[in-house]
Amino acid sequence: MQFTALFTTTQDLTDAAKALYQLETRPTAAALESARIRLLDAMRHHCLTKDRELLAMLRESEDCAHQAMARRTTEQDLEWRQRMLDHFVAWPLRKIHADPHGHRAAAHRLLRLCERRAAHQEQLLLPMAEETLVLRPLAA
Repeated sequence: MQFTALFTTTQDLTDAAKALYQLETRPTAAALESARIRLLDAMRHHCLTKDRELLAMLRESEDCAHQAMARRTTEQDLEWRQRMLDHFVAWPLRKIHADPHGHRAAAHRLLRLCERRAAHQEQLLLPMAEETLVLRPLAA
């Protein structure tokens, strides 16, 4: 299957979320910024790749269920990205230092969300994309 880049960006995103979760309880400003930039970059690459390799295929499908799933997934991914940004705003460095366990719990929720989105992709979206490939009319 042709989804190698998608698998790579999904793993990179999960690894970046784990790195944020595994930060020291009192990270330096540089360490926190580095982890956040890594996560944002991984999210951006993942979403671009997912849209190009997977969602575009579902949007172009003649099956309206595939088209609906592509729209729904796009909306959910936008909400996911917003939740990540909300996390960054909610947890400035001073608050992390004041409540390291609260930040760790919040970072854990972000990691779990990334893992759930990856499972959704693997269990639902990829089979739909493979079905779309099978259903495509053969070029004459």
